[in-house]
Amino acid sequence: MIDWLVNRIFRWDPLRKAIFDEVRLYQSVDRSMWEYEKEGPSNLTWSEGDKWYGWTYNSNAKRYYFDDIGNESLMGLWEDQWAREEAESK
Repeated sequence: MIDWLVNRIFRWDPLRKAIFDEVRLYQSVDRSMWEYEKEGPSNLTWSEGDKWYGWTYNSNAKRYYFDDIGNESLMGLWEDQWAREEAESK
């Protein structure tokens, strides 16, 4: 039954190509996720309204640092994170 269905589906070239394109997409997403896991997390920043929030990961201390208070500017957020990392490294 499965062989019959597969033969019917893959008979049409456009459908077969679309299926293989979809498979390649998922393979590339999977590959990207594994590469990210090998490298490890680093940081993330985002905006909510008029404030910037973020987190960073210190691999030496094996700790996440979250800025849940928010900053007026993206540069201010990064400067606070860098200052925290510098203070931790001393």
